[in-house]
Amino acid sequence: MIIHRIVKSGTVATALMLSAYGLPLWAEDENTAQSTAQKTEQKINPGMDHIQAQAEQLLKSSFSNFQFYSIKPSAVAGLYEIDTGGNIVYYSPDASVLIFGEMYNDRGENLSQVAVAAAAAERLKDLDLSVALEFGPKGAPLLTEYSNPLCGWCQRLHGWFDNEGRELAVRRQIIFAVGHSRQSQDLAEHILCSDDPERAFADVYNRKIPGRLLRCEDGNARVQQHIQITQAAGVSSTPTLFAGGERIQGFDEVKIREYLLAASSQETPTGEDQ
Repeated sequence: MIIHRIVKSGTVATALMLSAYGLPLWAEDENTAQSTAQKTEQKINPGMDHIQAQAEQLLKSSFSNFQFYSIKPSAVAGLYEIDTGGNIVYYSPDASVLIFGEMYNDRGENLSQVAVAAAAAERLKDLDLSVALEFGPKGAPLLTEYSNPLCGWCQRLHGWFDNEGRELAVRRQIIFAVGHSRQSQDLAEHILCSDDPERAFADVYNRKIPGRLLRCEDGNARVQQHIQITQAAGVSSTPTLFAGGERIQGFDEVKIREYLLAASSQETPTGEDQ
């Protein structure tokens, strides 16, 4: 049984999803003998390792399609935020409950989106993006784009760079998020196998699809690496961009322009560590 509940209080709104499939918070460990006093103390002040284990077990047993990357305390005392990739799921140890929704502070800031961006930036530190397709001036601000050749908004984004955003200095780092489309994978491989990948990228994104797509072992291997990077970054929709550590969901012209103008005005270009 799944119970959906909406709770609103002041400027904070969260959508609660309570799962009756979760295990009791203080499940017995058959391999560990604990005294009554130890169990009582654990309930009163559980360690972070114990909370993580219980949260991960509850998430995986109730929602097996979710990844569990990490968990840490949220802005609300007693509530923890679980990084599942593209979303933050909240966990209450006291109630053994998972909470799906967004959290806002009294200034109207979306704390859930801030947490998503921070978690993604943390995961990106360990990713090797050297296999990405990259073009643009080396000294320009870096914009990492998770893109799909058949995505209409991705095509519009590229068209914007060719026209309205032409005057903006940018170094574009492309990761092909094509895990669910064989046709998109073939187009991505064609681009990566081309003698002039930037030109091939422009042609495909301007819907100039060649009659014969290029194939090569290196291109295919890089496409598979792009898919793995996309999954590790928790990206589930395109275009998704990372600009100086900030996650931009979709083609948001205002945010992209603001980032590039601000980054260009700095003495040292940002984004080198992505």
